[in-house]
Amino acid sequence: MIQDPEAARLGLLVEYAMDMYTGPMGRQTLEPPPDPRLPPDWTLRSYICGTDAVLHLKNPLALGQDNVCYGFLAESNANPGAFVAVIRGTDGILEWAEDGEFAPMRCPAGGMVEQGFWLLYQTLRLRTAGEMTDIVAGIAGAVGATGTLTVVAHSLGSALATYLTLDLADPGRLGSRVSACLFASPQTGDSAFVERFDQAVGNYRLYNYELDVVPRVPRALGYATLPKATWISPFDSQAAIRFDLGCHHHVICYCAMLDYALLDWSKVPQQDQPCAACIRGPHP
Repeated sequence: MIQDPEAARLGLLVEYAMDMYTGPMGRQTLEPPPDPRLPPDWTLRSYICGTDAVLHLKNPLALGQDNVCYGFLAESNANPGAFVAVIRGTDGILEWAEDGEFAPMRCPAGGMVEQGFWLLYQTLRLRTAGEMTDIVAGIAGAVGATGTLTVVAHSLGSALATYLTLDLADPGRLGSRVSACLFASPQTGDSAFVERFDQAVGNYRLYNYELDVVPRVPRALGYATLPKATWISPFDSQAAIRFDLGCHHHVICYCAMLDYALLDWSKVPQQDQPCAACIRGPHP
């Protein structure tokens, strides 16, 4: 049976990033208040912003002007110099993943990547105290010469995080001091690209649920999954998940599948209850 308590705890940070965005002020500001469940050993340092995914992915060649908050950069209080960059998923990804057309384009690092994901990644910026900076340079500068970074993301966010991790893994930036913990990632590029990522990023985890449709797309055109991906089956999951398209994809379900004992899943906040209702209990 698969179990990864550390990954499950990181996955909850993605849920908090999503709730910050969907909260009362989240869509009206690029700096929503930190989720109150953010553990006290993390301090939010900056926000990750980019073009609205829904508008952008409908026409990936037309960069939109509507910026939104995609997540945050936080530093550990218990271990100063250890950072996480957290990138949420997006509303409507399931329907988009089923109906979308996925055009490949060449990636500067090598291989081909999915055009919509890549162009959306190009809009990401780091926002610190109201100032926008380049996402790669900004994060590398914040982490500094000795710090470490874990990039954590779910769904479409995992595609953006894949490109971000690869850029930060350049020896002139963070090199081996960057790692990734990804959930439910669509396929981000062809075999040449994912092999390039695998060679450049020595430490990463990707968890995909076998019944989740998103990790299976884009179909054809040479797209491939990252080589070190771990596929969770209903039989080796920590939690029993309701058979439903949305339930198979929720990040909160991924957390339960990796560590059911992490939380009392029947007592999550109201905004997360529709997702948590997919968790039927511990795996029998």
